[in-house]
Amino acid sequence: MNTLFKTNSFFSKYKFLIFLIIITNNIISAQEITLKDAHMMMLENNGDIKASNFEVQEKEEENKAAKGLRYPTINASATYLRLDNDINLDLNSTRNMVGGLLSIPNPAAILGNWDFTLQEKNLAFATVGISMPLSAGGKINNYNKVTKIKVDIAENHSQLTKDELTVKLIDYYFKLKLAKEVKKVRQQVYETVLLHYNQALKFYENGIIAEVETLNAKVALSNAETELKGAQKDVALATTALKNTIGINDISQISTTFNKPTIVNSFEDFKYDLLLGNTKLKTIEKNKNLAKIGVKLEKSNYYPSIGVFGNYIPYTDNLPLAENTKWFVGIGAKWEIFNGFQREHKIKASQLKIDQITAIDKQAKLNLTTYSEKLFNTMQKELEQFESLETNETYAEKLKFMRTRAFEEGTGTSIEVVDATLKLSEIQLNKIKALYEYNIAYGELMVLIGKTELFLNQH
Repeated sequence: MNTLFKTNSFFSKYKFLIFLIIITNNIISAQEITLKDAHMMMLENNGDIKASNFEVQEKEEENKAAKGLRYPTINASATYLRLDNDINLDLNSTRNMVGGLLSIPNPAAILGNWDFTLQEKNLAFATVGISMPLSAGGKINNYNKVTKIKVDIAENHSQLTKDELTVKLIDYYFKLKLAKEVKKVRQQVYETVLLHYNQALKFYENGIIAEVETLNAKVALSNAETELKGAQKDVALATTALKNTIGINDISQISTTFNKPTIVNSFEDFKYDLLLGNTKLKTIEKNKNLAKIGVKLEKSNYYPSIGVFGNYIPYTDNLPLAENTKWFVGIGAKWEIFNGFQREHKIKASQLKIDQITAIDKQAKLNLTTYSEKLFNTMQKELEQFESLETNETYAEKLKFMRTRAFEEGTGTSIEVVDATLKLSEIQLNKIKALYEYNIAYGELMVLIGKTELFLNQH
């Protein structure tokens, strides 16, 4: 009996634990996603961002490889050779001549065979060598600077990718917010018109109003239902776009609300931050520095390259020429005196590259300033629109209330109630649209001036 009780108690606790896990998982899966959360997920999951990060790592490795040019190079080699024949030196004719001069009757018998083997056809040897540059006319130092700048450019390219996707994320996130708010308004309109239609139907059945009043309410109800279904589809489409951008499979809720329109800085402040913090302008500046280093690299070809080297022969087999010589060291220099004016033209080409980037930089600043001013003006326009709509919304709500009361008292018509309801919904929809336009313009402007995190934290 006790064993059965303990077993039942164990299974009860086990079921309770499973229940807690299910509840916890449901809470986690139903967690609302803020704009900042969505941004972090995008940075972690998006394939384009991952690819740009790999590019940065690639350039970092190239920079590390460039640093190795300052260090000595050590190599080892082993060689086995088989020649067609031995290398011989036949001096018998010289021997005979010497024998004649010395009046030797038989030089071959007395002086012997003067046919020597200098190198047998089978031989092998191993060497260990070291070399190190002493001076390359500045090539090594400048090449290291080039690879470091390329790391910075890759980081800026990665940031540009993030900025482009962040602007797209802000648009998609708030587009979903817009779609949800529009759906809410459409739902309210549908419920209001449905209530009005039911009320009108009862009035008609009791002979209080004419049938035409109910027909007008019925048409309004059909239109409201169509608009609601369209709003529901817009929500589904916006949800899919946001999920694909973030890189997740499900979005339960989004919790970041629209920022209420306000202008806290002048355009001159935004312009100053733009010229100082824009990633594209930073990239252009890095490319200009790269072009300047390119001029120095081309000029370094006027100077000689100097280096030291040494070799050690630890092993030989049947190599008599190297038996008494195990190592050698030396210093070498290479100086290209004339190469058909290639250096001069390459230097001019590099200088023209600087002029080209300077022109690009000037135009980019002009284009970005113009575009940021457009975004700033959009913010101002939507602020004025929002403030005007807020006032109009108050009047429209009062008008709807009065039209509804008049209809209920028999002094108003159904069409007046529907018109007042639609007028209010139109103002509410325009108000939501103004919020959307303001927030995406503000978000893009903050990304352009390099203050993405500040914008995300404001929400």
